[in-house]
Amino acid sequence: MLNSILNFLTKKPILSLLAFLVIISSSFFQIQHFSLDASSESLSLDGDNNLELYFDTQDTFGSDESLVISYTAKKGTVLSKEQLAYLRSLRNDLLNINGISSVISILDVSLFQSPPLSLVELASDVYTIDNGKADQNLVAKEFQNSPLYANNIVSADLKTTALLVPLATDDPRDIIDDDSLKQLIKEIRTTMGQYQNNATLYLGGVPMIRNDVIDFIKSDLIIFSLAVVLAMSLMLSLFFYKVRWVLMPIAISIIGALFMTGLISAIGWKVTVISANFFSLLLVMTLSVIIHLVVRYREILNQQTGISNDEITRRTLNEMLRPCLYTVVTTIAAFASLTASHVQPVIDFGLMMSIGVTVAFVLSFVSFAIVMTLFPTSQTSHKTEKFYVLQKLAIATDKGGKKILLGIALVSAIAVFGLSKLSVENSFINYFKKDTEIYQGLNFIDKELGGTIPLEIVFNDLASAYWADSSLREDFHDVHQYLDSIPSIGKVLSIDTFMQVLKESNDGKAPNGFLLMLGKNNMPEFAKSQVLQPHISDETDQIRIIARVKETTTDLDRNQLIIDIKKELVERFYFSEDEFYFTGTFSLYNNLLQSLFSSQIKTIFSVFTIIFMLFLIVFRSISTALIAVIPNIIPSLIILGLMGLARIPLDIMTITIAAIAIGIGIDNAIHYISRFKSELLVDADFEASMYRAHNSIGVSMFYTAATVAIGFLVLILSNFIPSIFFGIFMAIAMLSAVFVNLTLLPKLLIFFKPKMN
Repeated sequence: MLNSILNFLTKKPILSLLAFLVIISSSFFQIQHFSLDASSESLSLDGDNNLELYFDTQDTFGSDESLVISYTAKKGTVLSKEQLAYLRSLRNDLLNINGISSVISILDVSLFQSPPLSLVELASDVYTIDNGKADQNLVAKEFQNSPLYANNIVSADLKTTALLVPLATDDPRDIIDDDSLKQLIKEIRTTMGQYQNNATLYLGGVPMIRNDVIDFIKSDLIIFSLAVVLAMSLMLSLFFYKVRWVLMPIAISIIGALFMTGLISAIGWKVTVISANFFSLLLVMTLSVIIHLVVRYREILNQQTGISNDEITRRTLNEMLRPCLYTVVTTIAAFASLTASHVQPVIDFGLMMSIGVTVAFVLSFVSFAIVMTLFPTSQTSHKTEKFYVLQKLAIATDKGGKKILLGIALVSAIAVFGLSKLSVENSFINYFKKDTEIYQGLNFIDKELGGTIPLEIVFNDLASAYWADSSLREDFHDVHQYLDSIPSIGKVLSIDTFMQVLKESNDGKAPNGFLLMLGKNNMPEFAKSQVLQPHISDETDQIRIIARVKETTTDLDRNQLIIDIKKELVERFYFSEDEFYFTGTFSLYNNLLQSLFSSQIKTIFSVFTIIFMLFLIVFRSISTALIAVIPNIIPSLIILGLMGLARIPLDIMTITIAAIAIGIGIDNAIHYISRFKSELLVDADFEASMYRAHNSIGVSMFYTAATVAIGFLVLILSNFIPSIFFGIFMAIAMLSAVFVNLTLLPKLLIFFKPKMN
């Protein structure tokens, strides 16, 4: 059936072209709906209640969807009259921006020691800088010493303060969309720029991280996709010398990537941080198929004389159909392994790439058939596709196979050791280069204002007892102190923070239950919203502690931090595990990456098992299937081992590299073995077949690997660190895959001489 379709394409090229253009055009119209998503929900665990717990917590206590502006006075302190005037003006300008309903600053927060207020006074009035009731002579001392504000909203030297810009809606699930967020941040940064003569300002907060991640990814998709295309065009021109063999592969690859972009936009899939490199991957997949077709076409053209262009085209398509189809099936199996993940965007990425591989295959064959039929090449001889390197590699494989085997075994052993050192990373600051605004802002806020990424601990069924039980209040005080003692935690805020304020207002004595209830019930709503509502809820009977983690901590192990805190809460403070849970942005992303890490490591074995079964079907030989699988374990092993040895943690992009490396490797194996089988039919000489395979399909494999590797290395120019590592390790994966399939694979074929039916 497939052969019939290919014959139709070559016999009816104009009709095929018209149908092709209609289908392609229909997809292109959908590209306008393409979107990126870097929200917490986009990186949720499938079937996990962590995200729902997060939303419930935000709904109860208030959202952490806030932008943070750090303001450092260039002259004097932030409490000088001049700087307070600038801050007031900045706050008012921010409030005039559409989408901002409130700004929290030192001008607005409740003050309890300026002057010192009794418990009765605390419960009846609100003192702030802006309402004029605060004693300006005492304000500085309170901001430096208050457990509420020290190292939180004001730095110790009083030169830096924070302005909080909440973005929450009535429903925390209604996250501000990316376009609105982008516009909002743009206007905020424009407003901040008007005050740079008087102060140094940085923008931070989780929403800004989301916005800048999307900006960096969009930049990579546009700028670096063009750079990748340019790099691959340069490599193809070095290999093929003629314009048609450069333009056709590149054009078809771009069309394929754009078609798939339109298709996923029509389906409604949003591209996340995890799937952000799908465009470049589709370029690679399509280009790989086209290169194989071009090289085989040129081979037949050089080997045969007196046959028509249409016949050469049909032979090329027919000969390459089966191995390319096999590579599609096995590559889909590799990407399908991602659906075993519990993270929905990873599942979507696996499905997205499975469809993309299929599209690349169909588009390549259809386009090649149409182009070569409508625009035939000249029948003059082309340069023979031989490389000195490949010839030497064939000789080395034949004569020095033991050394190659020993070298590969040694590299694999080192990689296995490195694999044991592999870890995951969810430090946002490490996603960005040090000279970027976002890195500098996060770094500064970490050092001066106690961090920006919240780790939240919510205790169930304890809020009602808290007010009457002094021992419970003491327990929470001890927990607060413990969290505050952890070096990687910058600022801890809890109901105990307010208790310490009340203690200062009660002559240094802890207030009893009666006074607490009096203060709680009579406190003005404005003050309640600042000091009580974020930490304790009578309605849900919950207590929340917020620990802001310092992302700049060099030896921070995020997962271990959560494990250690949980252990202390259970063993030291005697809370049962069902009495509390972790949430907040810090916890969500940690859960995500830990799930990614465990699922990918666990599924690698199953992936190779599935591929082995497919190889059995393809090659109809157990020995050949085993020989095909063994070399292709090595590229994934090398990548993960190198990352472990270099202490480069897996992140939201590189977590999928193992599956991609498997897909690349098995493609090479199928193409090589298929050609090896064809050559073996000539004289049944395994060694001679290896030399001929190297000089035929080996050329295609070399072209593809070199071209794609150079293309991916362009990503080292990105400002987004995960993209840089993705590009580097994809290049290594391409080169290591082609190397093992041109050395270890043929050596195993020669040594074991399997039956190849």
